[in-house]
Formats: sequence, C-alpha cells, structure tokens
Amino acid sequence: MESVIALCASEREEEQLVAVEALIHAAGKAKRASFITANGVSLLKDLYKRSEKDSIRIRALVGLCKLGSAGGTDFSMKQFAEGSTLKLAKQCRKWLCNDQIDAGTRRWAVEGLAYLTFDADVKEEFVEDEAALKALFQLSQSEERSVLFAVASALVNCTNSYDYEEPDPKMVELAKYAKQHVPEQHPKDKPSFVRARVKKLLAAGVVSAMTCMVKTDSPVLTSSCRELLSRVFLALVEEAEDRGTVVAQGGGKALLPLALEGTDVGQTKAAQALAKLTITSNPEMTFPGERVYEVVRPLVSLLHLNCSGLQNFEALMALTNLAGISERLRQKILKEKAVPMIEGYMFEDHELIRRAATECMCNLAMSKEVQDLFEAEGNDRLKLLVLYSGEDDELLRRAAAGGLAMLTSMRPSLCSRIPQVTTHWLEILQALLLSPNQELQHRGAVVVLNMVEASQETAGTLMESEVLEILSVLAKGAEGPVSRAAAACLGKAVEYGLIKPNQDGE
Repeated sequence: MESVIALCASEREEEQLVAVEALIHAAGKAKRASFITANGVSLLKDLYKRSEKDSIRIRALVGLCKLGSAGGTDFSMKQFAEGSTLKLAKQCRKWLCNDQIDAGTRRWAVEGLAYLTFDADVKEEFVEDEAALKALFQLSQSEERSVLFAVASALVNCTNSYDYEEPDPKMVELAKYAKQHVPEQHPKDKPSFVRARVKKLLAAGVVSAMTCMVKTDSPVLTSSCRELLSRVFLALVEEAEDRGTVVAQGGGKALLPLALEGTDVGQTKAAQALAKLTITSNPEMTFPGERVYEVVRPLVSLLHLNCSGLQNFEALMALTNLAGISERLRQKILKEKAVPMIEGYMFEDHELIRRAATECMCNLAMSKEVQDLFEAEGNDRLKLLVLYSGEDDELLRRAAAGGLAMLTSMRPSLCSRIPQVTTHWLEILQALLLSPNQELQHRGAVVVLNMVEASQETAGTLMESEVLEILSVLAKGAEGPVSRAAAACLGKAVEYGLIKPNQDGE
C-alpha cells in the first residue's frame, strides 16, 4: 500500500492513473481504507486540487468519495470533517452536469456519487438537483457495465432500498454496556424523508430512465445490477398512490424481465413489486395483451415458504385479482401448480394470509379442475369452507361463503355433502341468513337455495329447522337479491309439498 501511495506522486500521468485507481479499489476493504485515510488522503486531496488533468482530478475525487463513505449508512462513523462529503458531492454533481467533459470522465462522477449517497445529507441535496438527476438519467443509457451499476447503486441509496434491519433495543443496550460500537441511523433516513425522496425521483422521471436500462438482450446489464434495479422499483411502488405513476412510465413492462432473470433476491424483489401493482391497478391495463400471463409465474414464486409472510400475502391478493379476470388466467395459475400452495395457506395461523388464500380459492373455484378437487372423495376441502363460513372474521366468512355459493351452484352433488361434513352446518347457515351484512345474507341464501333445489331430502331437513322461519322473514323484506333467493327457496319447498302457501298465497 505504501508503494501504491508513493506511485500517486509520480510525474507520469499513466502511473498516477493506475495508482489512484488501485487506491480506489483498495478502499473497498475496511482495513485498507483506514490505512489510506491515515496515509493517503492528503496526497489524494493534493492531486484533486493541483493536477492539470481532469482524468487524474476526478479519480482522486472518487478515491476521496470512497474513503468518505467507508462508514456506510452508520451516521456515527464519519470519516471526514462535517460538511466535507457534501463538498465532494457538489463537485461530483458539477462534473456530472458538465457536457464539455467526455462521458468516460463523467462516469467517474457517477461512481463518486454512488459512494457518497450513503450519506443522507448528500441524498437530500442530490434529489433536489434536477440538472444532476437529468444528467444521471442520460448516462444511464450508456452501454458500460460500470456506469449502469453506479447509477443503480446511487438510486438504491437515495431510496434506502438496501437491506436494513432495525436493531433489537435490548441488544443495543447490551452493546452499549459492553462498550461496543452501535451503528446509528441518520435522522434524514427516517421513512418520511425516504418517501419525500421517492416522490422527487418519480417526478424527475426515474421510472422512464430505469425502463431504458432494463434491456433483456443487453449483456452489460449484470445480475447484480438487475437486483439493484429491482430494489429501487420495490421502493418506488411502496406507497399505493405512487403506483399509477410507475405504471404510466412503463414500470410494469420493465419489471417482468427483472422478475424472470437475475439473482434470487432480485427476482423476489421484482416479483413483490409486480404483486403490489397487480393488487392496486387493473392488471389488464398494467400488463396489456399477452403480458398479463407472464405475471403469473413471478407471483406464484412468492408463495414458496422461503418468502416472507408479507410476500405470501401480497402474492395471494394479486393472484386473487388475476383469477377473477378470465378462465385462461385461472388455467395459467393452475398450470404453475399454485393450488396446493394456496390450499396450504388456507390453514395459516395469520388471519390476513388465511383470508387472502380463501378469497383466491373462491375465485379459482370457477374452474372445472378446482371444482373436481372439491368433489373428489376423501378430502376436507368442503368441510373447511363450511367451517370458515361460521368464523368470527367477517371477511373470511364472506370469502368462504362466496366459495360455497359458487361450488354448490356449479356442482349440485356437493349440496348433499354439506350436512355430512360437520354437525354445526345448520347453525352456520342460519347465522349467515341472520347476518346484518347483506353480502353474507345473500351468500347464505344462495347456498340454501342450491341445497333446496339439489335434493328434496335436504330441503326437508332445512324446512324442519328454524331456516324456514328466517326465510319467511327474508322473503317479505325489501326487494333485492336476498328476498328473491329466500322466496325461491320457499317456492321450491311448496313445489315439493314440504310447506303450504298461506291464505294470501304467500
């Protein structure tokens, strides 16, 4: 290292270039960085201030930038005096915006910013500088691998989309007691600041720039660079209100290749971003034409057990939306072998995941193959839907009762099996009919109507219970789907001779 630092003082430009670049690479190692900070900073500063060659000056600047960012996002690990990193960043932005400098030199300015944007003060100033952002986006169209990686790194830092775990408060106290170093987060890295930066980047056209970067046939877009772009996209769609902007600027199209190729982490992040878009936007508008079918595989990949609960939940909600669109999409979901995984999540302890899985299965039940699964002997699929129709969670009840209504309409043979799956079946149906929620009432009335129409024996059992009285009251209620279904039940019971109309013909 001493020899490399000594070589920086050479009078030959080629030797200086090689030596400074060697220092830049060495500064990536913490041990080396501390040595260079102690022994080489003054030399780099001298080169930056006094060299007549821009190529030397900008490399010296990047060396200083890398040393200045050695503490990463740790606010307490300042390498230089207060304000020094801001000065370095200002010079990087100045060079970045200078059209007179060749692109090869300007790319070093991007690399400098990729290091300095670990500092939240630098991030804040950078997103306010429209000219610098515009210059960055123009350089992102480069065919140089290092430029794309530096641009993506700077965007990851500005959106805080790198991995960060909140430290356990107990462990922090323990570390302080043991006099160990505890990383500190910069005040301007709090969620409110990050959201504001994301909005400024969106307004500046970051999605269009990233869409241009994602060229599936481009060999310069490495897997690691794809992962960085996936991280940024996920940060951009975090807020539901921003998703329309991302879709409008072509984000949906760009995310598909990112979700299908790259590192495992990158594909998962891109798939999660796709899920968020599919949940809040019309999938047919977001992914027009055949593209909507390409979304299914990345979403199904989020159902695997190695994904987080949030990713499972968002995938289930997105697949629910897709399953409600067309039979062809339902067939695509079945082809990707999603049904066993969705069924597994119907038993999940977490109520949101359990509910989302049940809603998804309800929509998939429109397909013949799923109906066959429920009709097959020796399984508890129907029992689960009946029991869930009696749960306290109203949204889970609505999903399960909707599935029951659908299945009993399409497969009358299931109607006679409902009394066999649980002794509480009558109580569950009565509770649905008595619900103050009209949607639940309607679903319950449709299930009862299907059961009455399917079998006279089942109809007789229903009419001997309190269901008859409840249906009579519902049939006299305000005109609507519930009263019509209740009246149809009573009409069928009259037809069977199970009950008689009263004197008024009702």
